[in-house]
Amino acid sequence: MRHASHLARSAALSLLLLLASGCVWNRHEVGLGATGTGETSERQFYMLFGLIEINEVDTRRMAPELTSYTIETEFGFVDLLLTPLLLLTITSRTVVVRT
Repeated sequence: MRHASHLARSAALSLLLLLASGCVWNRHEVGLGATGTGETSERQFYMLFGLIEINEVDTRRMAPELTSYTIETEFGFVDLLLTPLLLLTITSRTVVVRT
């Protein structure tokens, strides 16, 4: 009986930690912001928990010749799922440009 209680507490704590990790989200408006329905996304990778950038995501290249667009960066659920697969030393974030 005591083992089941300990297991239930461990499962509840694990679920709480998973839900509490949530996502980190930033939004930047360039010019007037997004004026249409276009969207481009790329994944940016870091080593050692964000200390070393592996690849560069250039948002100006994602929205060429535009002066108004919205940049959204997030550490979302997919990024959370990728973390154990990338051996916990490589993290990712999603960069979305809305035009």
